[in-house]
Amino acid sequence: MTRSRPETCLSDLRLDRLVAGELDAAAGREARVHLEGCARCAARLTEIKAGRAAFLADPPPLPAARPAAEVRRFARWAPRVAVVLAAAAAFAFWFRARPAGDDPGDATRIKGRPRVGFYVKHGDAVTPGAAGEIVYPGDALQFTYTMQRDAAYFALISVDGARKASVYYPTAPRAVRITRGNDVPLEQSTVLDAVLGAETTYALFCADSIELEPLRVAFEAAPESPPIPAGCEVDRVSFVKRQAP
Repeated sequence: MTRSRPETCLSDLRLDRLVAGELDAAAGREARVHLEGCARCAARLTEIKAGRAAFLADPPPLPAARPAAEVRRFARWAPRVAVVLAAAAAFAFWFRARPAGDDPGDATRIKGRPRVGFYVKHGDAVTPGAAGEIVYPGDALQFTYTMQRDAAYFALISVDGARKASVYYPTAPRAVRITRGNDVPLEQSTVLDAVLGAETTYALFCADSIELEPLRVAFEAAPESPPIPAGCEVDRVSFVKRQAP
């Protein structure tokens, strides 16, 4: 993956923080000086402002309302609406009730690096996931992230047992902005399909709002060593999907 603008240009994250008023006075002045002499960054800033305005004018529906066909590897939602809603309610209860600091990955996390984790809902039970976790078709996974920096652009891409890559999050065509937090649950959970075998999910924390479909294609072309875009940090979790006993 290559940047659409030169390395000397402002990143999408810097531009987004400028629009949001999150840069300090010195950084804001530096960014505005650069914009005065850079037509590419000025054009990208206009796009970002237009995107924010469109979002505020017409925000997207909640994830539970989106059609099943939008994500290839999510289970078919229509016959499982009650199950999905129950899973969402269980996850919501879990995160409200879980004591602060009860983070399943604390023992293995490297301080300062962004991390991804997950919880598994199997039947009525919700448990923290671990590397090599055994899961089953129809289980629901709730992914979480931990990040110490102020903001980044985030996406989840998973490579399944058939060596097929899918974008698990977001449903948008580009990585979405997230802010700092510890064990923060994503806005949607994933219901596992019937493809069995080992699966690895990659969490990308990027400086730019990268396009996801070209990256998904690149991951599928090289599933053993997927390419990580410049300006992105990556963490990964793995699990093994088996036929339900």
